[in-house]
Amino acid sequence: MDPIKFGEDLARKAELTYLLATKEFDWPDLSGQSLVFIGMGSSSYAAQAIVNRLQNLGHNSIFSLASNPFPPKSSDDKTLIAISATGSSIETETAFDNATGFRSKIWLTNSLKRPKDSVAMQAGIERGEVASLTYLATHMALLRLCEQLGYISNLERSFLLAAEAISDIYDRKEQWLPQLVEHISSPFGTFFIAPSDRICSAQQSALMMRECPRLPAFACETGDWAHVDVYLTKTLDYRAVLFPGSVWEDQFFNWTRQREAKVVTIGFEHQSAATALRYKNDADAIVQLLAEVTFFEVLAQKIWQSLVDQAH
Repeated sequence: MDPIKFGEDLARKAELTYLLATKEFDWPDLSGQSLVFIGMGSSSYAAQAIVNRLQNLGHNSIFSLASNPFPPKSSDDKTLIAISATGSSIETETAFDNATGFRSKIWLTNSLKRPKDSVAMQAGIERGEVASLTYLATHMALLRLCEQLGYISNLERSFLLAAEAISDIYDRKEQWLPQLVEHISSPFGTFFIAPSDRICSAQQSALMMRECPRLPAFACETGDWAHVDVYLTKTLDYRAVLFPGSVWEDQFFNWTRQREAKVVTIGFEHQSAATALRYKNDADAIVQLLAEVTFFEVLAQKIWQSLVDQAH
């Protein structure tokens, strides 16, 4: 892992989004099949997001961590889809190899050493060895699967809007970075909150803070927050980042306002937020899914690079 190369990866994230917006992904025809997704880490976050969408649309699909000792039961009307950017996640490889009784088994991977039954992410070389470009490409590939199944249309337009959004966030980084650096200054870490359909944005953002500058960070679903994290607002210098879309946002703000917790909102404004960071096309749900974590990838890289520079 290298912070400078990670920065170079982030610099081409918008370009990759533009490129993939017009690319096809080689999904086989999975019409009428139940889908079982497995993965770990960032791959699992993206898998959960697509399963949430597919279930809402009425398609029989489930997600399981590849490390689950009680995996979903196989059958000849189910297809197993294993997701791993590197293609070498030991947990995912083991689960995939041990799985029997499925109609078919497919890898979604960015590895150049792909097995025969695989779909390429097409993210290119991720030189910083941080799952950012591959995380983006995973979402785009899975959305294309959703399109192939007949549940989404006009994806290319949404992808192009997302590319614009990512470019806007990245190009203005010197404007918003100081605000975020200040916001996460609590020694207790940063708390990322997102609605259930995009809990992946909170999870991925928290992972970036852990993996790169090695700072404490936590993810929670907006509605569940009132049952899980609310208690911490009474005892900690609580710093939250809220992603939009949940009907439970007002409940969240009622508590954070009472306890004077500091909140930054991403892609929308609220009178109780300390800061709102907006970006192009931020009202589009697919744009949000693909673009909003860019703030925290860039933030994580900036702090990581600063720490490395200080150490030398």
